[in-house]
Amino acid sequence: MAADSGPGPPTADQLRNRLVDEILAERRISATVERAMRTVPRDAFLPGLELKNAYTDQAVTIKDNPGKPLPLSCASVPSVVAMMLEQFGARTADDVLEIGAGTGYNAALLAELVAHGSVTTVDIDPDVVLHARTRLNATGYEHVTVIERDGLLGAPENAPYDGIIATTGVWDIPATWTVWSCAASS
Repeated sequence: MAADSGPGPPTADQLRNRLVDEILAERRISATVERAMRTVPRDAFLPGLELKNAYTDQAVTIKDNPGKPLPLSCASVPSVVAMMLEQFGARTADDVLEIGAGTGYNAALLAELVAHGSVTTVDIDPDVVLHARTRLNATGYEHVTVIERDGLLGAPENAPYDGIIATTGVWDIPATWTVWSCAASS
């Protein structure tokens, strides 16, 4: 589906499509996840990063965690993002909660998937929240709700949710999350 770059350096669209083609060659994803990944410009969520690096299948650190082995926040590996979104199975009118706002890229992908639903994303770090909000606004996803808060507390004010996805390390599923998502099926 990706076009050859022709003369000159490849465009963001060409690089994005090439990356999605590479992911499709390795794993099966639905047409809706594919469309979202071909639509949302990952490079816009990674300002200052060389364009070709924004479209490699690698994680990109956006905030270091001094003295700790892992970064505080990063843009996840695109093939892992595709796999997670595929397993999540969001539908067009779902209301979803994302724990871990990161760059805002995943929230934008979710917004594409739940076009008639809603996306709320929370993060504990104020710099990460500001980055996500700024990038979501700049790319036309102002309707995504971004909240600065500990993910364990979630966002009960926007519940019930049809699904909750954690894009950060989670050691257990907090009881509050199950209450919010169960409320959606009652």
